[in-house]
Amino acid sequence: MRPDHASLREILTAGIQAPSAENRHYFRYIVAADRVRLVATDQAAWAALPHRRALTHMAFGAVIENIALKSLESGHLVEVDLRADSEAPELIATLRWSSAATSAPDPLSRSISTRHTNRRLYSRDKVDTATLHQLREAALKIEGVDLRWLDEPALRNPALKAVRLAETERFRRAALHAELFGAVRFDVGWHRTVDEWLPPAALEVEPPARAVFAMLRNWRVMRVANVFGAHQALGVRAGLLPCATAPHLGLVLAAATADRTSDIDAGRGFQRLWLAADKAGLALQPMAASTALAIQTPGNGWVAADTQARLQALLQAMRGDSRGVPRMLFRLGHADAPSEVASRKSLDFYLA
Repeated sequence: MRPDHASLREILTAGIQAPSAENRHYFRYIVAADRVRLVATDQAAWAALPHRRALTHMAFGAVIENIALKSLESGHLVEVDLRADSEAPELIATLRWSSAATSAPDPLSRSISTRHTNRRLYSRDKVDTATLHQLREAALKIEGVDLRWLDEPALRNPALKAVRLAETERFRRAALHAELFGAVRFDVGWHRTVDEWLPPAALEVEPPARAVFAMLRNWRVMRVANVFGAHQALGVRAGLLPCATAPHLGLVLAAATADRTSDIDAGRGFQRLWLAADKAGLALQPMAASTALAIQTPGNGWVAADTQARLQALLQAMRGDSRGVPRMLFRLGHADAPSEVASRKSLDFYLA
């Protein structure tokens, strides 16, 4: 039985509050009498951009996890059907509410509206072992998902090399540069938020560097600056420095399957981890470039083949003896509140 109209709107709104690459969701809800379908809107790009397919499916997983948590909070159980439909390949999931919930709500649901990316530099104070264990257990509630803390030097060093290499590549290659800067809404200035894409203030660029950073969105300017090593310096600032100063790095892994469910499961597990971190008062930033570039189609302005091979080797070193496939690298710690937080479009925008 589908929840009443008001409850359903709250549940579906919780789905929209899930994280997404570049703060932009690529889906629509199709509401029927007894179910809701989650339908992708960017499937045409996936064949040429496998990294975008993976990131989008992880975002779908986070949407689904938020819906499941909010449903339980409102006294409902949701059944999620991820079976592919050959006649409707854009269909990601079918959601049905079959009965009233008998178990208590998950406390993680309280963090759905407060969870956000924090790109500030983190303090070096370590998180206590018990909390780290709780975060890992939250992610492992999703079958097939694993989480490795990369705090030992043998694991942390490859992670630092990977984030620096990946972030440097984003400023060095034309298509990656366009993807990076195309997601930033420079038109709103440095003191406002937006309901789609990224507000510049959320990037935590230091005020003296903001004008130069804005100029670098022009590829011709970026290409000239790279002659003088700008991409290397930006790789340090955007990747190495934030991760080297963070007390904890982590890697989310999921089962090595060829279908989309592995990425969706990874997204669900990562979202649970993130909500648990928010509940514990911790800051978190996904460092998605390392895993995304490792599966990207190389060349044509995207990641260089030799860079991709190095990233894959570094991820393998981080993976260790885990049988999962690396899906998301992240940093975790204590930090001041972000300067700005991106908002979301209203539910009506996502209703087909």
